[in-house]
Amino acid sequence: MTERVADANAWRSDRVFLALSFAGLALRIAFAVWTDSFNRFLADDLLYLQKAEEWRQTGVLETGALERPPGYFGFLYLLSFLTGTGPTWHVFAKVIQAIAGAAAAVPVYALGDRIAGRTAGRIATGLYVFDPTMIAYCGMLWPETLYTLLTMIVFWRTSLLEPGQIARPVALGVLTGLAMLLKPAIGAFTILLAISWLFRFGWSGAIRLSLVFATATALVLAPWVVRNQLRYGPSVLLENEGAYNLWMSSHPGEPREVFDMWHRLPDPVARARVGTERGWKGIVDDPAGWLRRSAVRGLNLWGLEWFITRNLALEAWGKIDVSAFLRWFWVLQLAYIPLLLAAAAGLRESWRDRHMKLLLSWMLVFTGVVAGLVATTRFRMPLHGLLAVLGGVGLTGLAGRRLRLADGVAVATAIVLLGLSFQRPLFQRITSGELRHVSQLDESRWVFFWY
Repeated sequence: MTERVADANAWRSDRVFLALSFAGLALRIAFAVWTDSFNRFLADDLLYLQKAEEWRQTGVLETGALERPPGYFGFLYLLSFLTGTGPTWHVFAKVIQAIAGAAAAVPVYALGDRIAGRTAGRIATGLYVFDPTMIAYCGMLWPETLYTLLTMIVFWRTSLLEPGQIARPVALGVLTGLAMLLKPAIGAFTILLAISWLFRFGWSGAIRLSLVFATATALVLAPWVVRNQLRYGPSVLLENEGAYNLWMSSHPGEPREVFDMWHRLPDPVARARVGTERGWKGIVDDPAGWLRRSAVRGLNLWGLEWFITRNLALEAWGKIDVSAFLRWFWVLQLAYIPLLLAAAAGLRESWRDRHMKLLLSWMLVFTGVVAGLVATTRFRMPLHGLLAVLGGVGLTGLAGRRLRLADGVAVATAIVLLGLSFQRPLFQRITSGELRHVSQLDESRWVFFWY
């Protein structure tokens, strides 16, 4: 099959794309500044703020009960070093995140253009920059926005790599390392990437390209890995969240029980060891139960949005009455539904592109890994850009491409997934009409993944 050749820099001269991107940037900055005026930091965003400030004051980074990668702490540390830590310094972090969130539209456009042309790139850009969930994430002190930008650049620019290049694979290896210091999950993508190079370039080309790319990535990770080895030994490489998630995923009781037991363990090494042991023991003792829960988690990963709604329910953005809460709730759901259906319509055509086939394979692998551990829609955020690309291809094809049975099957599957998603006990409780006050939503179940 002859693939379409697209200009990787076409976005620079496309006025429609630039207008969409600047509109998305304005919305993100407006939301970040507006919510910051009444933001009540809690859970992870409070932890990131506190630990980054402690790092600046003491010179030592401690990441709390979970040993986490240092990337987002480092981002806040650097920002506090440049701006100081006045009462509103974190608004600058949100503005930078808004810029990063809008900048991710460039690879979204480029991938859409690569697969189905300029119109697909523009539609994909619109789906991405006006997505209310992605806008909301720019106003939260969580690593997803920065991680999404880095991973989308890696997803896009790796399609342009060839054996014999040095500068490009080094730059992308560095970006991959930085992304892994935010969230290590993209590390598994590099394995699929190396396999794809083997099929494209043979052993010699794949090895040359992989060595350059992997060396650059390893050099970025090395300081944190060495620090962990000196402090904890082989039990903790980049983080110990994997052990926690494994334990949580295989525990048949309330998630709060794992949370409490984890925090009673004395140190990161004990937590990594006990979490791994009990996680695997839970799977071995009840594989059917673990598989059943994993199937539900996999469906929920791509189901309707609730993680931003969780912030509203916990009043992270101030007091909210039931009517306002329900309006936000439905805005998030009714934005995601057409995105998922459009993405399903673009699935078959996108699979025909060699590089997009790699990215779609990664999405499948990622779904399986996350479903087997712990999954919420938060983990889907870095892949929203790819959903937008698929959606751009799908909506473009409705006008100019002959639809086939496979397209209908994909859309029907998405509809079934949405229907199952809406059967969550959480959603049923919200939409039953019995909600009289937002505080009726049990906080522990919001924080600890009510499926």
